Amino acid sequence: MSETPKGVLGSVRELEGALESTAATRAAAERRLEEARAAASRLLAGAQEAAHAAAAERRRVAIAAADADAAEIARVGAETAARVRADAQVICSRVVETALALVLPADDESEV
Repeated sequence: MSETPKGVLGSVRELEGALESTAATRAAAERRLEEARAAASRLLAGAQEAAHAAAAERRRVAIAAADADAAEIARVGAETAARVRADAQVICSRVVETALALVLPADDESEV
C-alpha cells in the first residue's frame, strides 16, 4: 500500500493546485468585499449628502416662512401704530381745545 513517487508527487501537485485555487478564490472574494465596502461607503456618503441637503432645504423653507411672518407682523404693527398715532392726534387736539376753552374767556364774556 505504499504510494509510488509519482503518486505522492501527483497528490502534492493536487494539493498545491487546490491551495492555489483556494488562494485565488480568497483573493477574488477579498476584492469583491473591498469593492462592496467601497460601494457601501459611496452610498453612505451619498445618503449623508442627501440628508444634509434636505435639512438645509427644510431650514431654508422655515427661515423663509419666519421672514414672511415677521414681515406681516411688522406690517400689522405699523398699521396699528399709525391708527393709534392718528387717534392720539385727534384726542390731543380735543384736549388742547378743551383746555383753551377752560382758560380763555368766551368771546361774549370778553366783550363785557
